[in-house]
Amino acid sequence: MKNLKSVGLVCLMIFAVSCDDSDDSNGASAPVSFSGTDVVALTDSTQNGSWRITQFLDDGTDETNDFEGYVFTFNSDGSVVANNGGNSVNGTWSIEMDDDDDDRDEIEFEISFSGSSEFDDLSDDWDVMEYTSSRIRLSEDDDDDDDDREVLVFERVN
Repeated sequence: MKNLKSVGLVCLMIFAVSCDDSDDSNGASAPVSFSGTDVVALTDSTQNGSWRITQFLDDGTDETNDFEGYVFTFNSDGSVVANNGGNSVNGTWSIEMDDDDDDRDEIEFEISFSGSSEFDDLSDDWDVMEYTSSRIRLSEDDDDDDDDREVLVFERVN
């Protein structure tokens, strides 16, 4: 009986040590490793066609509807135009390897808008979480709160 209790205690300790206490309730995940080839592929894909925002979480709050009807065009000269048919907002964009000192090879997608408070929330150095030719998923640590991440998803319109 004593051995059975000891085995149970050891199993419980192993279980407790192996549990991960991180909770990522907003769907963001850790960035994956990329290469320079990914930078070129993502840049080419981003410049090809128009995009719309299908998800924007800011401090855990869904603000996707703020960009309803806007179509984003990322131009090869580094400019980006968001247009909803009646309003046009100009900004800049770039994609490059992130030069921070961690061990991961991350892609940074920088977006900058000025003159529009609504679009200021999009202005950031975003981490590329994943991308395909029709979808780009970005994330950013919230500087104000370690528990919330910002998530931005673009999907190709055409």
